[in-house]
This record gives sequence, C-alpha cells and structure tokens, in this order.
Amino acid sequence: MRRRLVISTIAIVLVVLGALALPVGLIVYNTAEDQLVARLTDQANTIAALVSDAADADREPNLERIRDSLGPNDGVEIVGPTGEPIDRVRLTARSTQQVEEFAEDGSRILVSTSSAPLDENFRAQLRSLLLLAFGAIAAAAGLAWVQARQLARPLERLSRRAGSIGDGDFSLGPFVRTNIPEIDDIGAALETSSKRVETMLANERHFTADATHQLRTGIAGVAMRVEILSMHGDQGVSSEARVILEQTDQLNATIDELLAAARNRTTNERGVFDLVGVVQAHVDEWLPRYETSRRHIGVVSSNPSPPVFGTKGLAGQVIDILIDNALRHGAGAVTMLIDGPSVTVIDQGSGVPDDKLTKIFAGPVDPAARHGRGLSLARRLAQVDGATLEIVGNRPLRLRFTMPRAETANSFHHR
Repeated sequence: MRRRLVISTIAIVLVVLGALALPVGLIVYNTAEDQLVARLTDQANTIAALVSDAADADREPNLERIRDSLGPNDGVEIVGPTGEPIDRVRLTARSTQQVEEFAEDGSRILVSTSSAPLDENFRAQLRSLLLLAFGAIAAAAGLAWVQARQLARPLERLSRRAGSIGDGDFSLGPFVRTNIPEIDDIGAALETSSKRVETMLANERHFTADATHQLRTGIAGVAMRVEILSMHGDQGVSSEARVILEQTDQLNATIDELLAAARNRTTNERGVFDLVGVVQAHVDEWLPRYETSRRHIGVVSSNPSPPVFGTKGLAGQVIDILIDNALRHGAGAVTMLIDGPSVTVIDQGSGVPDDKLTKIFAGPVDPAARHGRGLSLARRLAQVDGATLEIVGNRPLRLRFTMPRAETANSFHHR
C-alpha cells in the first residue's frame, strides 16, 4: 500500500508538471524574445536619432559612434533616403532577430543580433526549471512516503487485528485511535464484533458442556437399566440388551469426539485407517432401517482403496449423516461408491431444486429449526480433519466425501 501511494503521488506530480511545462517554457521564451526585441528597438531608435541629427546639420553621420552603440553580436545596416548604403556592420540573416526603423530624412536603419544568446539563455532557464521540477518530485515523494506511512500503519494494525480475530484470538486490547474517521469507525465496529463473537462462543461452549453433561447423565441412566436387562434369563432379551449397551458406549464416544471438535476444532485421535471398512461397518448398522423402509443400500469399491488419515469417529459421523440424508430425502436404492480416498453417496431420487443446491451446506436460517442441519454439520466435521464434502452431481444427488491420503498427510505432518 505504501508503495502504491508513493507511486500514485509521484505520477500526479509528473502529470501536473507535464501540463505546466509547455506553457511555462513558452512564456519564458517569449519573455526573453520580447526583451531582446525591446533592446534592438531602443538601439534602432538611438541610431535613427543620430542619423536624423546629422542630416539636419548637413553632415555625414558619426559611424564610429553608431558602431560603438552596438553589442558584440549586433549588426546594423543604414540605407540613405535615395537607397545608397551608408554603413553595414556584421549584418547577417541567419539565426537573427531584426528590427527596422526610419530616420526623419527617410533613411532606413536595420538593427539585428544573433539568436544564439537567446537560445542559450532559454536553455539555461529550462535547466533551472528542470532542477526545480526534480526537487518538487523529490519533495512530493518524501511527503507521499510520510503520508503513506501514516495511513498504512493503522490499516496494517487493523489487518492484523482482523486476522487474529479470524484465528480465534480475542485477547487483543482496545483499538488504537488514529483520528482518521473512516479507519476509526472500522476499528470500532471490528472491536464490537469481536466482543460479540467472543461472548457468543463462550455461551456456546457453556451450552455444549451443559448439554453434554445432561446427555451423559441420561445415557448413564439408560445404560444402568439396560445392564439390568442384560442379566435377564431370556437369551433374546439379554442379547438385545448387550447390543444396546454397545450402542450407548458408542454414543458416549461420539459425544466426546463432537465435544473435542467443537472446543479445539481438531482431535487428538487421528490416525491411519481403512475407509472401506469404516463405510461397510456403518452401512451394516443402517441396513435394518433401510430394510424397514423397503429400500436397499450397498457398498461398491471400484479399485483397492488406499489408507486414509484422520479421525475414525468423525469420519463415521459424516458417513452416518450422509446415509441418513439419503434415507430421509432420497429415494430408491442407495450406493456407497468408494474410489480411492473418496466415498460418493448416490440415491435414485429426483435431486435438489436448483435454487436450493448452492445452499445445501448452509444450514437453516432459523437457529431454532430442528431440521436441515445434517449436511452443514457433516461438512464442518469433515473440515476438522482436512477432508472435503462436496456436491458432484444432481438428479440424482451425488455427495462425495474425500479423506486425506495417509502418505500425503504423514509427509505433511513430518515437515
């Protein structure tokens, strides 16, 4: 920014100097030329007076006195009333300025001088103007640098503050006022916004912790009752109770992972795992619900899938959300197509209207809405591990979940 301000200021000064250079040069040259013509006119009038005085006295004009009145580069030609030449001194028609006058007896006096001194004087004045112009440019550059520094420093502080807020650091002190209204207004608005965001995040963290505590309390109560059922004499009842206990343990683990992701935007349980195995395991969990809805879900792997790197639990949550979304909003059979580190969920429904396709990951506008949060949550969970969730087709809708490859993630981690 500083460089741009200095360059733009110098450019403005150059344009102004360029616009003034031609008229100023013409004025300087015309002024010098007018002074030269005035001097020649005075000389011509003086010589005409000498010739007239000599003619009145009926004698020859004093040529020595006339020649002494001339300058080193001047010339004169005197022609009598009858056309006979009286005197001629260094008169040349090349590069000269000439003035013609007539004496009272009709004699013609032509005084001339070389234009070389005029040109040399003009060049000297032009050099002086150029020096002044360079001085003006240097002064403008200095003033522009000072002005750019005064403008850039508060903007740089504002940029650093915005970057810190974007990174989640709200510990910065009050914004330093600059007495520049526009910058101060932005700084004040940014400071107010950061305080509001910090308050909202703190409230959300407290709410998450409270909700998690309540969920765990409820799950613990359910687990205790189911554990009693697991000791029932009926083999079917006890077997089903043990399955429920496993699901409650898995639900507790899911709550822990979601809480860690919400607090830290990352987890400490990343590792290398087989994507095909995770997808197949979750498809098996959902298979009874699909059979109840008289629909089919299957896994297709086109090529051997390479190991992926991430949090296995979070990846499973994303897969669960995609399977649930296909069950709720899709139609027909659902195919989990695994290609490399990606899994694409394809159903046979009519897809999503074009006006809603770009907002499919945005989530509901109403914070109190109970539906429409699944795909938005799935994308956020994917981004925690550096994975992606994107739309690759519509009618039918095709959603692709791509995990980082194990070798790529490990090489990046070691660097």
